[in-house]
Amino acid sequence: MRKLPYFDPEWSIAKDAGSLEDQLSVIAERYVGANPPTTFRIRAVSTEQFMQSADGSWELDLVPRLKGGTDGYSIVGGALMSGLDKLVTIGISCFSPAELYLNDGLIFRSSFTDEVNLNPWHFVDVQLKQGRNTIAVICRRTAAGFGCRLSLPQTTVLSPLKEREGQAGWIWSDLLEEKPLWRNGASGGLYWDSEETGRIHWNPDTDNKTGEAALPASAPQQRLFPEGGGYSLAWCRLKAEGKTEDTPSLIIESSGYNRIYLGRELLLACEKGTFEISVPSCADSDLRVISRCIGDDFGALVHAKGCELLPPGKMNGTDESWVYAGCFESEEEAERDGSLNLLAMPCGKRWLLDKKNTCLRTFFEGSYGDKYWVSQGGSAFGRWDYPLGVTLLGLLKTADALGKEEIRRYAERHIKMCVSMYESAVCDKALYGAPAFDQNLVRLECLDDCGSMGAAMLESHKLSPDEKYLETAGRIREFIVHRLSKLADGTFYRPASGSHGTATIWADDLYMSTPFLRCLYDITGDREALELAAGQFLKFASYLFMPEYGVFSHVYDLTRQCATGIAWGRGNGWVLFSLAYFLDGLTEKPENYDDLMRLFLTLSNSYRKLQGEKGLWHQVLTDPSSYEEASCTAMFTFAFCKGIQNGWYGEEASLYREAAERGFRGLTQYCIDRNGSVHGVCKGSGFSFTKEYYRDELFWVTNDNHGTGIVLLAGTELLRLNHARQEKSE
Repeated sequence: MRKLPYFDPEWSIAKDAGSLEDQLSVIAERYVGANPPTTFRIRAVSTEQFMQSADGSWELDLVPRLKGGTDGYSIVGGALMSGLDKLVTIGISCFSPAELYLNDGLIFRSSFTDEVNLNPWHFVDVQLKQGRNTIAVICRRTAAGFGCRLSLPQTTVLSPLKEREGQAGWIWSDLLEEKPLWRNGASGGLYWDSEETGRIHWNPDTDNKTGEAALPASAPQQRLFPEGGGYSLAWCRLKAEGKTEDTPSLIIESSGYNRIYLGRELLLACEKGTFEISVPSCADSDLRVISRCIGDDFGALVHAKGCELLPPGKMNGTDESWVYAGCFESEEEAERDGSLNLLAMPCGKRWLLDKKNTCLRTFFEGSYGDKYWVSQGGSAFGRWDYPLGVTLLGLLKTADALGKEEIRRYAERHIKMCVSMYESAVCDKALYGAPAFDQNLVRLECLDDCGSMGAAMLESHKLSPDEKYLETAGRIREFIVHRLSKLADGTFYRPASGSHGTATIWADDLYMSTPFLRCLYDITGDREALELAAGQFLKFASYLFMPEYGVFSHVYDLTRQCATGIAWGRGNGWVLFSLAYFLDGLTEKPENYDDLMRLFLTLSNSYRKLQGEKGLWHQVLTDPSSYEEASCTAMFTFAFCKGIQNGWYGEEASLYREAAERGFRGLTQYCIDRNGSVHGVCKGSGFSFTKEYYRDELFWVTNDNHGTGIVLLAGTELLRLNHARQEKSE
């Protein structure tokens, strides 16, 4: 395991950015610049696509699509994009004989045992190349089944066909009598891009207008909503540049009741007939048609004269201008504010295209939370996960401390994006089996899914109140208070995962729960939330505190009835950080306040004595041979600053001030480079009963969100401490 130096000390931020304010600004602005808001993409996709399981694996079951039988073949194909060359794991479970190809190489071939054994999984480590990677499965039909299940890296599956560029989803061939040969096409493309692709018909068929038998002039609403019953919304953008002598206008062929809006202005309310209405010569606004879809003849056709009808936003994989949604129960529902948002699903309805079985779907295409993502690029903007909760909280506090309004707006925009997409994520998951954007909030299966981001969200609410935040906080509260697994004594724990897993208590979970509950109390006065949080610290201590060291074990194994006995740095950092956050500024004390303060002082004393000679704490606190780790150093620094500010350390405050200053100085000299990148941050962990796992296998990475945000939080607290000392001296 590589230890200090993590980079040449000449390139440390301590050498360049002289003031603490400058250092915080560089770190925060580097993060914002590296994570632009370009992570969501809208793509055309067939409504006949394969489903995903709740775990995200793909159910490539061809029986419903190509029917049963005893022989024949089909090719299922897709494309995966990768920002960098990287090693990933692909899993396959076969319903029938199958061969799996990545780019031009065979990576798996099933054996006869896969055909007779139910649901065996095979996992293959493969190299994705930077850019586009094609994946294909040649499946053979048998009496037992037809297809497979695939587990892929978290990324959008795109159509590999050139003529469907930009569309999302798998393609599959009609039934083939003979097994196809896999090879590169003559032009360097893959099989389906070669000259022989014309021999194969690829599904799903999205080339024709919905309802081919309908007359070309019939209103698209009739093709899209043939059963009627309610109201539909058609939406595009109208642009008139005023360069022609003729007044721009719209010709409406109405088949029934319609209301046409330009922006918020009602241009026309009509029944059946043909109408021409003028539009402003420099118009550039949303054009909406609200249609009552009742009877055999309804909807409208719109023709532009002297102006253009353009897509309402960037849509990949289609050249259509209009999008449609419906049917809504009422006209008011179709017109409601917020409906014109391509990223979201209005009232749970898909945005449809006037193509056969084709809709729009929103995909998150930034970075993902797999164990290597931090070192493989990609923006994290708009993702909901617990390390990002720490990062966003750090950005909010830094923006407030430095008066950096643009940083606050960025963090707030990230949080609002997550919250506003919640209802669409729920609907998307119901339609496709798993949401197409990384929305852990939809799952709410563990504290990681909610508490950390929930705390950042509520801290944002304190700065800029938003009722949607409180709605989301209510969902999180309901999970923690009523559905989260608890022991008989009320301790939060993690149930066994799978048949070979064990039930556990993790020190980390104090951060995943108590800051959110404390913040909820601040905003709503929820005393139950306050007492629930207060009780967890002492309950966790009863399982995890190691009196011989005065610190916490990382994990307690409930199945084996013992703690792991390893003093992992970040695990202990979560404990002291969370306790300091909880105790800071309490307006009313919980029943066990004195016990909590004693625990804080006991832990602080132990951690202070374990600080390394360079000011940094070690990955395993009690093992100086383990590498110096940035995130726990920042957490202890943060907590010490809080203790000093609140007067908790009494006469020993100077000792903790020295430790906090040494800690942050060590970070700026050894862990943060001149560009604001944070090095020496332990990657996301499992747990072990051996220190070698933490010391040698849990390697450190650069710019992991476990570290960036907490470094900002430590720096802002030290800045507050310095300002207070300066004010006192004046």
